[in-house]
Amino acid sequence: MKNAFLYYFLLLFFVTSGCKQDGPGDLPQPGEPVNKVISEEFIDDLLFVNKNNFKISTNNPAQFFSNNPLIQISSDGTVSRLTSGEVVPIEITWTDQPGVKTTIYALGATDTNHDQPYASFHGALATDTYNSYVLGWKMFRKLPVSNQTFAIVLRHADADDGKDFTVSTGPANWWKSCDRNQARQLNDRGKRRAVELGKVFKDLNLPVTRVISAEFCRAVSTAELMNLGPMIKQDGRVNHPEYNISGKSLFRGMLDIMNEQPVDNKMTMIVTHHPINETGSQGYPSFPAVSPFTWTGGYLISVLADKTITYQGAVSYAMMEYYRNLKLKRL
Repeated sequence: MKNAFLYYFLLLFFVTSGCKQDGPGDLPQPGEPVNKVISEEFIDDLLFVNKNNFKISTNNPAQFFSNNPLIQISSDGTVSRLTSGEVVPIEITWTDQPGVKTTIYALGATDTNHDQPYASFHGALATDTYNSYVLGWKMFRKLPVSNQTFAIVLRHADADDGKDFTVSTGPANWWKSCDRNQARQLNDRGKRRAVELGKVFKDLNLPVTRVISAEFCRAVSTAELMNLGPMIKQDGRVNHPEYNISGKSLFRGMLDIMNEQPVDNKMTMIVTHHPINETGSQGYPSFPAVSPFTWTGGYLISVLADKTITYQGAVSYAMMEYYRNLKLKRL
């Protein structure tokens, strides 16, 4: 009997000691799911797919599926392509628990996987797309920040309805026309996204008190459809470079506009025609040389009392919509 007792005691000691060697990080913590995504790019409920052939890592064997046309993903979790700036759902089925399914959401955190028609109107590529999106995601989730003034520099919504004139061929002020025979206008998706983005800002109670738009009709239309409340002020300093009235770069024009706004712990919305994402040869403290800038997407800046602005990351339309739905439990 004593030998049997000693045998079971030693067996129990061995098993429990073996479990402890794995460390607390290898065991589910209270409230933590048994099955989970462990990719380091899975940050605050969003997976940042930062390259083609990106492999999703999980702590247990799983199969992956998505019927969204914006993503190409194999059953082993390899994302061969995800449209830049878009957020799509991925369904995970766990091998050891086939009845258990987990849905995660992934962002195309690249600047090279654009679809038509946007691909035809894409600007210079971003220098650090992944970190710009991660920074923007973290900051957007914090807004509004008390005692701090912010602005979002937003490119107009999707627009390929019609065709633009050129400087030499167009009639006077053709770019202000809302006639598709004179200037390119918002397409149906652009109109839907502009309306929905306005709802996102209202649902999140973001205090937009100033709305400034480029003179191009597609920029003004985006601001109008967002319907944020404040009267829209048109400003030619954020037009296309060939129609920029400031004589400076678009980035410098944007800085001048922000310098004229009060530092009042509120938010300014600047809807631009052209991506204002290149700071020029002199650069600007805290800004990357180029930031991701899709249609209906842009970047956040914070404004200090001395009017110094700091880059706070890139935000796409899909990212902002996803966060609203996540926070309000609409998923």
